[in-house]
Amino acid sequence: MLSHLARALAACLALLSTALPTAACEIAITLDDLPYVMPSRTSPSEGLAQVRAVNEALAAHGVEATGFAVGGQIGWRSRRAVAAFAEAGHTVGNHSWSHPDYGTLTPEQFCDETQRTDEALSRWIGESRLYRFPFLREGETAVAKAAADEVLAELGYVNVPVTIDTDDWRYNADYIDALDRGDEATTAEIAEAYLAHMRERTLHFEALAEEAIGREVPHILLLHMNRINADHLGALLDWYAAEGWTFVTVEEAMRDPFYAMPDLYAGPRGLSQIERVMGRPSE
Repeated sequence: MLSHLARALAACLALLSTALPTAACEIAITLDDLPYVMPSRTSPSEGLAQVRAVNEALAAHGVEATGFAVGGQIGWRSRRAVAAFAEAGHTVGNHSWSHPDYGTLTPEQFCDETQRTDEALSRWIGESRLYRFPFLREGETAVAKAAADEVLAELGYVNVPVTIDTDDWRYNADYIDALDRGDEATTAEIAEAYLAHMRERTLHFEALAEEAIGREVPHILLLHMNRINADHLGALLDWYAAEGWTFVTVEEAMRDPFYAMPDLYAGPRGLSQIERVMGRPSE
C-alpha cells in the first residue's frame, strides 16, 4: 500500500508542478452517503462527530453544501447525523434506499428505491428536491436513462451530477485501516496523498472543461461523508480559497447553461458531467 501511495502522490505532485495556471472558478461542495460512510465500522457517536467536524470546516468558509443520504442507513440513532447536517444549514438530497447500481434495477425498482428514501427524508427535504445516482451510474442504454429521468421527474427530483469526480473513498478506506492500527506515519502519508489527489483531480477536470466546453463552468465536487474528510476537509477548502475559488450552492452552479447540455453518454461507467457531455470517458 505504501508504494502505491508514494507513486500516486508523486504523479499528483508532478502534474501540479507542470500545470498551467487557469482562472479560478465557482465550486459547489457535495457529500455522498449520509448519514456517514462505513456504518458497520462507525458507531453513531463517531458518525455524528464526523458530521460535526465536516460542518465546522464548511462553516469556516461559509459553504452551504449538499449531502445525499442513503435511506436504508438512517436508523433511530444515525438520524442524528442527518439532522445535524441539515440544522447546520445544508441541503439534504436523495441517494437511493440501498445504494444499488442503477444498471441492476428495473424502472419500478428504481422508483421504489427513490420513493422509500423520499419518505425517510421527508423531515429534511424542503423545496430543493435533489437526487444523485449511486456510483454516478445513470443507465447503460438510452432507454434506461430515459426511464430513470421519467421516474425522477414524476417524483419532482432534479438529478445532480458532478464535474470533479474523485476517489476520496479509496483514500478513506486506507486511512481508516491505518487509524485502526494506530499507525500515525501511514495515516499522515495517506492524508497528504489524498489532498494531492484532490488537487490533481480539480486541475484535470478544470482543464477538461476548457477543452470540451471551451470555457470554465461552475463545478460540482464529489466527496463523501467519511473520516478523511472529517479530518482534512478544512485543509482542502483552504486550498480552494487560496486559489481564488468561490463557493456556491448546487442550485447556483446548475443555473449555468452547461448543465442543460445533452448527456451523450450511455454505458456502465460513472462519469463526470463534462465527460457525459463529451459522450465518452476522458481517460
